[in-house]
Amino acid sequence: MDLEQLLLQTLSESQLEELVAERIAQFHGLLTREVAMKLIAKEKGLLKEEEKKAKLAEIQTGEKRLVIEAKVKKVWQLAQYKSGKKSRVIELEDETGAKPLVLWNEDTDIAKSLRPRDSVVVKGAYERNGELHLGYSGSVDILQREGFTDLSALKENEYAHVKGYVTKVGGYDRFVDGTTSKVAFLIDISDGKTQAQALIWGKPERGRSLALGDEIILENALVKKGRLELSEDGRIFSRRKERVLLGKIERLELEGDGITVSVGDRQAVFDRENALRFMGMELAQDITLGTALNLKKDYLLNTDVALRIKEEGGKIIVER
Repeated sequence: MDLEQLLLQTLSESQLEELVAERIAQFHGLLTREVAMKLIAKEKGLLKEEEKKAKLAEIQTGEKRLVIEAKVKKVWQLAQYKSGKKSRVIELEDETGAKPLVLWNEDTDIAKSLRPRDSVVVKGAYERNGELHLGYSGSVDILQREGFTDLSALKENEYAHVKGYVTKVGGYDRFVDGTTSKVAFLIDISDGKTQAQALIWGKPERGRSLALGDEIILENALVKKGRLELSEDGRIFSRRKERVLLGKIERLELEGDGITVSVGDRQAVFDRENALRFMGMELAQDITLGTALNLKKDYLLNTDVALRIKEEGGKIIVER
């Protein structure tokens, strides 16, 4: 469909000719009819600029309406200014390079759902002074979420995103990193099967609000000497969970088509599906849960756990 036909969908021929004449007169007769119609179409929102897919290293100064597929390299802390404005930077990277995306004011909330290594698509971005910014109708959508790392699978000198429960609040301590002495806040966390120590040395005061049983997410924590180290660039999300069973497994017994677990003076029940998931096993339906329990019982006894529980039919049930 050409431009004139597009305009005639909302204007009569006489209305269009009148508007074209007005625009040409405004520019002292220097506009062509085609350019005048283009101006009218833009004013009426009928002519949208084409979006351009771009790689980060190929973006030119001042380019607009960019569409970029990239990974999140880093999410910076929120910056607030005396003027009341706020900003947050998301560092993006693809196979060609890296570039910062600056979010302002209400758009800073976009970053709350992002974590490093997420794959995203940025639409409606423009380049200014070496940075990317979102246009008025711009957006950031997650294409693929970076998963959480099992505490049993932490790799030395790699960054991890972990989810679990606080099993110990150690408080402030001082540790030596090379030749530097730093104050950190120490906590232990569990994902239900494995325990790990986390060290918050970037803004350590962030640990003060944590309590036993809190559900917690640590993002961008560096694994060093088997523990998770969270610098100022790492993020902590937590929420208070009242119904969490914490402690060492003292007994495991078969009960019907489930397993009863005793932690301290409390008992809770796994159904078959959750029991197998907890033990890290898959069984055919014709193999009894007792067989699996006999194989895993000695390994699981006296291990620390953090189990989410609920009350159902007068029993405490383990949720997974």
